Amino acid sequence: MTNTGAFRGSAAGFTLVEMIVVVLLLSIAMLGILAVFDASARINKSEQDVADAQGAVRYGVYQMTRAIRMAGSGGLFVTQAVLNHRDPQLPGITIVNSADGDSFDNVESGTTVTNTQGTAMPVRPGTDMIEVRGVLNSPLLAFDGDPGNGCQGGTTACVGSVAVNVKSTTNLGHVNDDATNRPQFSAIDAYTAGVTGAMPMMVLVASNIDIHSGCSGNPAGTPSPSRYPQSLYNVGVITAPTDLINTQTFGNVDFSYSGGFRVIEYDNENPLDSALILGYNFPSGIKNPLKAVGVLDDLVYFIDNTDPQHPGLAQGSRRGAAFDVVRIADDVEDMQIAYGVDLDGDNRITRYGPTTPPDDTDLNVSPILNDDEWVPNVDGETALTPDQFQSDALAAGASPPFPHGGPQPAAHCPRLHGVMISLIAKSRDPDPTYKADGSLGFRVMNSPVSINPPYPDVAAYPTPSLEPHYRRRIQNLKINLRNYAFED
Repeated sequence: MTNTGAFRGSAAGFTLVEMIVVVLLLSIAMLGILAVFDASARINKSEQDVADAQGAVRYGVYQMTRAIRMAGSGGLFVTQAVLNHRDPQLPGITIVNSADGDSFDNVESGTTVTNTQGTAMPVRPGTDMIEVRGVLNSPLLAFDGDPGNGCQGGTTACVGSVAVNVKSTTNLGHVNDDATNRPQFSAIDAYTAGVTGAMPMMVLVASNIDIHSGCSGNPAGTPSPSRYPQSLYNVGVITAPTDLINTQTFGNVDFSYSGGFRVIEYDNENPLDSALILGYNFPSGIKNPLKAVGVLDDLVYFIDNTDPQHPGLAQGSRRGAAFDVVRIADDVEDMQIAYGVDLDGDNRITRYGPTTPPDDTDLNVSPILNDDEWVPNVDGETALTPDQFQSDALAAGASPPFPHGGPQPAAHCPRLHGVMISLIAKSRDPDPTYKADGSLGFRVMNSPVSINPPYPDVAAYPTPSLEPHYRRRIQNLKINLRNYAFED
């Protein structure tokens, strides 16, 4: 006889309730494991986004550093080499700033940079801009006083439209071009290959006459440092590519060009001078002895706000009345800039008061109002106008305000020594779980604030709880001006 009861007991399985409990427990465990993986994946993606943004910012900072350090290369006045205000006589930049109409400091909504396609690209409100000029991206060539060089053989002043010729090797032995070891002619020809009447580029011709001779050598009261001289120069425009390799000339350079913008604005020491006319604040032209010639770059750096969720650091290169704009770093939401100006004449950028550790340890920069010679890096400091980069040697209201000729008093020598930049990069996508410092934004220098610090970037999210959380990184840098700072 078969024992059916024993058989049923040995074959019995889990009950339905037991199965439900097991599935529930496994589901909870799997959800927990998946949550861990999901969080890890999100953090990894966010950190990768930040790393990408920071890498891009470093590249952008490198580009800015190179340009700013070379500002004025070729002989530009310091007030023309670094601008923290728009030149009101030159098109391409529209500034909205209720505090100071043409200032690049904390610009407001409506500020734009016009690109070569005619599009007015919006600049991110509350950020700073900076304009840098000089022979930056192509070689600077030398003259030697030979009548075969310069403007129309060196006998005609560099005014109007005249040919500017150079030689591969000067009479003094300076090698401008060697096809094998120093191919500078080909570099300039390649750089100007896209020049047309609609996309002109500028050429700077400088003489070896030091119009600020009192600023050269060792200024009175200084032991060993010396400052660079400021050459007499003129700026013109080319509307066709150069052919230096074959013809050893820049072609016709128009020093009175006004096709869309007034090129003579670059010849004046004060770019804010709205009364500029030829021969007013600068000589009517220069001729031999000439010193140098090169393609003049006019670069503007700003935060492109075309996509407010993904702003980026952009560089615009002037091409006549507009700028050839390229993004050099994505997801950069703020740029703040301060200028180091030697106001007390001690040949350095000074901090006046002591540091207060642990947070305040920089011996050069102070977080206290007017406690250093960096402006405007603290709330309440007014942005310097370009003419304050070198002081007026004449009485207030005198005309012209920046005289030429003869030794200049120390008060008229260049005083701008450096530029300090702070850039804030964020991850491309928000991270709702990230609550650390900076998740709602960092505040640097005198960046405007809509609500309580440190949340400067809340124009679209006036309620802090609605502001997306991002991972952010700050890049700070001080840049010495090679062509104007003291050299030890």
